[in-house]
Amino acid sequence: MAVGLSLLATSTLVSAAIVATADTKLQVDGVKTGIKVVSLGDSHDKAKWAADDPAAMPFVPFAIIGKQTVPLPWRQVTASELPDPAIGHYFVYTCDDPKLELASVWRCVNGPGPIEHELSITNHGTQTVQLPLQASLAFDSIAAPDGHALECWTIEKGAGTPGAVGEHITPVGEGFTQTFDSTSYAPDKGQEMIPWLAIHDPQAKRGWYVGIEFSGRVRIAITRQPRLAGAVLHVEAGLTAEKDYLTELAPGQTLRLPSVFVGCYQGEVDDGCNQLRRWLKSAVCPPVTDPHYPLLTNNSWGSGMAVDERLSRTMIDQSAELGLEMFHVDAGWFRGVGDWFPDAKKFPTGLEPVADYAHAKGLKFGLWVGWTQGGNQRDQTGPDRPLSVFDPQMKDWFPSDVAATWKPADFTGQTVCLADPAAEQWCLDSLRRIITQYKLDMLEHDQRMIVDACRRTDHPHTASRTDVAAQATQAYYRIYDTLRREHADLLLEDCVNGGRMVDFGVIRRANYISITDTYDPLSNRRAFYDASYLLPPAYCECYIANHPGKTLANFVFMLRSGMMGWCTIMTDTSKWTPEQHTAAKRQFALYKSALRPLIRQADLYHLSERPDGVRWDAIEYWDESTGKGAVFAFRGTTPEAEHHFILRGLRADANYKLTSEDGSLSSADFTGASLRHDGITLHLPEP
Repeated sequence: MAVGLSLLATSTLVSAAIVATADTKLQVDGVKTGIKVVSLGDSHDKAKWAADDPAAMPFVPFAIIGKQTVPLPWRQVTASELPDPAIGHYFVYTCDDPKLELASVWRCVNGPGPIEHELSITNHGTQTVQLPLQASLAFDSIAAPDGHALECWTIEKGAGTPGAVGEHITPVGEGFTQTFDSTSYAPDKGQEMIPWLAIHDPQAKRGWYVGIEFSGRVRIAITRQPRLAGAVLHVEAGLTAEKDYLTELAPGQTLRLPSVFVGCYQGEVDDGCNQLRRWLKSAVCPPVTDPHYPLLTNNSWGSGMAVDERLSRTMIDQSAELGLEMFHVDAGWFRGVGDWFPDAKKFPTGLEPVADYAHAKGLKFGLWVGWTQGGNQRDQTGPDRPLSVFDPQMKDWFPSDVAATWKPADFTGQTVCLADPAAEQWCLDSLRRIITQYKLDMLEHDQRMIVDACRRTDHPHTASRTDVAAQATQAYYRIYDTLRREHADLLLEDCVNGGRMVDFGVIRRANYISITDTYDPLSNRRAFYDASYLLPPAYCECYIANHPGKTLANFVFMLRSGMMGWCTIMTDTSKWTPEQHTAAKRQFALYKSALRPLIRQADLYHLSERPDGVRWDAIEYWDESTGKGAVFAFRGTTPEAEHHFILRGLRADANYKLTSEDGSLSSADFTGASLRHDGITLHLPEP
């Protein structure tokens, strides 16, 4: 379906516009008090979600100039189509004193997916102004269509270890209110949500969702509010509402607030998420030209910090023999934290010969770099001086001073504040050197990237944690956007201690994301179950640690628990038995021939409850364009040797042939109607 945009004209200004994708249609009005979403529904007019007489999203009401608080009487001056009328609409408001301009831009795409909104404020005056918090988007939705009971869905980040719940489903009843914060570094405990939520009607099988494309401190707040015409769900999305938030805007500068997207869907939440992921792959994710994406990878962290040239060459040989496609040197290769040059004792001829050896074996070469981490080196000068908290030219780049006796850990130091322009430039220059000098095909960034607390008064941020994180996030984006322009085929892995920075801003820049820092089979399946709702499956990297079990079936179970998305082996493969080695080669060949095409482009369905290690759990891939699919089914410790699964996404009027890799199902022909209604029964004799 082509994008549609029609304009509803008033006397001199276009006060309203209708913007639509194949899934979602939205009417927005530009009114004196702000922006108002007056209509929200699916593009086929089957569902209407906007509330009657919705409230307008107000604009920031005042600015601070010096010590004076100045009101901002916004007035609309422009409303028009974007240069390409098929992609959206914008509204422009101005103030005369101080001279500010606010732009509200609505974007859409051809095909499925949500509608994006971006709000920016530009200072055209001659004085620096400070602005309080401005929401990126606020709108009102109906609270209970036709008396139906709604559900609010949110999804946890994998963080250090996947939590006990993962997918949170909360009834939207009287008194319902939820606030979901996302930061640049999710904690181990108190599981943090990916910045997205859906409101689902399980009776009518439809819903809507909202998400934020940003890696700093953001918040989605939703509250059921009583109104004269009935209750509504009031939604606000954007930067977190800290009481002390202020941001400075110098003359000529533009504040770009986090982009927010809104989408509608018909069907189950999985159906809405399939539409969302298609949009992410087509409109947000960096294009990938490698036909082998996602790559099978061998990571040196199975041996920890012991990696050296001898081990690297051995692992490269093993990787090539097993049919893997990239060798990834993890932490341990460098001279010290912040000193991102090879340790001469471990790599006497540097990393370049290792990269050459990998390339000669037909493998790509990847490297771990904790490039925001500063060490404690002293009195080192020259172009290769390390990032150090004690370097006189660098110490003010860090959020605060440290004790004279401070020391870094093995691969973690003090995180630099990227909001400092000099720090941003040093990091960019260092990464440019590393990528070129060490012939990288993939760069993994690990450890904390974005700080949200900084005491420095000479950085271009205020004291607010929100503003610190927002400014540092924009610098992080500039670095990676620059690297992407300069190295179009470079793969970028977002690790950040595994699953701590999972958001739609990262998706726009990285090629895959480490979704948890715990690597046993159950944790991998839990993390994948959660993240695969919102991330394209190829982005969901699982590291496979050594949990081989007692039987060959347990060994294959370990591998497959990490093979549903991007698969990285993180174990010493030389310790595998010949039987395990043969089985692994078979699984890797199956991944490349049958599974990877589905992981890259198929729809995904959650066929079971979230994995708990006891019950059966399953994930289904189905690609209607090729007529192929796969079901990953896992038996936990349950004594139930057989289990029944209803398949999804199939056409009732089609015939399908099913085969089983493990003999858990006899090869047979089925109708789509029977698979959707009766399903399949699988048999696995071993837990």
